[in-house]
Amino acid sequence: MATTMTSLNTKLSAEEKEAFVRNTAALGLTPSAAIKVFVHMFNECGGFPFEVRRKVSDESVTYLSADDYARFASALDSAVPAATHELLDREFSWED
Repeated sequence: MATTMTSLNTKLSAEEKEAFVRNTAALGLTPSAAIKVFVHMFNECGGFPFEVRRKVSDESVTYLSADDYARFASALDSAVPAATHELLDREFSWED
């Protein structure tokens, strides 16, 4: 039985496309073949076949002062309210 083929289109900047064509050629592939490999691996892995994350700079990270950290740490050791204990002690059943 023949497989029905369909197209997948996307827009790239001219610079991204040029780099992609150059890099796929260096691997002995066409851009189309490289995209087919990516789609195959994406589907096989159930997601990206590599780690996807954003870079976090020090400017976007909030650091606590020593005093704030001490207050935060002591709050972790404080008593948990009764209502929270009740929720944690409940038996949950997951139904289909």
